[in-house]
Amino acid sequence: VPRRVIAAFSLAAAAPFLTAASLDLAIGKRLFERNWVSAPSSTKSNDGLGPLYDATSCAACHTQSPSGPANETSPPPGNVIRLGNAAGSGDPIYGAQLQTRGIAGQVPEADPDIAWTAQGELRTATVTLRDLGYGALAPDTKIALRRAPSLRGAGLLAQISESEILSHADPEDANHDGIAGRAPWVTVNGKRALGRFGWKATQPDVAAQTAIAFSRDIGLSTRLDPQPWGDCTESQPACRAGPHGAEKGEPEVADSLLDLIAGYVAAIPPPLPGSGEGAKLFAEAGCAACHATLRFASGKPVPAYTDLLLHDLGPGLNDGIKEGAAEPGFWRTAPLWDVAGSLKLGGLLHDGRARNVGEAVEWHAGEAAAARARFRALSPSDKAALVGFVSGL
Repeated sequence: VPRRVIAAFSLAAAAPFLTAASLDLAIGKRLFERNWVSAPSSTKSNDGLGPLYDATSCAACHTQSPSGPANETSPPPGNVIRLGNAAGSGDPIYGAQLQTRGIAGQVPEADPDIAWTAQGELRTATVTLRDLGYGALAPDTKIALRRAPSLRGAGLLAQISESEILSHADPEDANHDGIAGRAPWVTVNGKRALGRFGWKATQPDVAAQTAIAFSRDIGLSTRLDPQPWGDCTESQPACRAGPHGAEKGEPEVADSLLDLIAGYVAAIPPPLPGSGEGAKLFAEAGCAACHATLRFASGKPVPAYTDLLLHDLGPGLNDGIKEGAAEPGFWRTAPLWDVAGSLKLGGLLHDGRARNVGEAVEWHAGEAAAARARFRALSPSDKAALVGFVSGL
């Protein structure tokens, strides 16, 4: 797609005042926000939505508009339903993600109902699927709610060297501290790379994460995920035969568009780093053993509070689904950039179940059990200081 065509997004008047780099970012932002439509469309490179999908734009999930705490909406804004099993495969009929919407003539996969169940002072999400459009799920398929994470600082995480991340790995717990960070290796085009993005670190870079979101969330093909029917399986022939925006085998999202969107996402700045007494208590409680401060090759710290490794967080956070190198119950250490934003948008942890930092800590078990115990032992004032520090990140 020629750059002059892409730049038609009401940016012509501003172009004389923009550098080439800032123009790319402005266009990438518009593409991130654009609503895709079903094929055929009179506007080339604007169609290909679906045939089954969950959202019509990237911004529909990665919203900046607070929606309040997650509740019995179906599903809450910015959330999707993950399907999978302990072997690492999706459902044989419905694939890896439930698509709740369809273009004209297509049957959505299901209508999910989200109910929050109290567990003492905590809560969990129970997902019930109504009106399954293509038959029953496989007996071993698990259903899990997943929220869209913040994108702030993603580009900086992509710049951390593999050697720096691996220097924090201790898969056999050789130092006997109870922390056994595992490297989330993935294979891309026959080459091994570290996964960095996604709740289970299944994608190695921003472009790959953008591409899998296009495929599963919007039903659009890219050079990295070229199937034009998105997540539809062979058991859904109507979806696979539905209208697509691809021409002559080309992806629906042209390479130039994918790169512009990925470039915009990579440029979203992180929040300002936290500081104060709470930061010291955070380290002393042992939280920083996993929520570590990695460094660039220059030695400059990256205050995202993540080691980008996989850790077993215990049975309470085990959804029974393996993804990539992450066994059920294992999660990439979530960056703590934009905790404040996540709280405004609905909650913490992979499904938004934690309504505050204290609840998020209480769900941590497994390798995080010792840190949780130290957190519980803090005085009320110290606990408030630690919670305040993390809540403000």
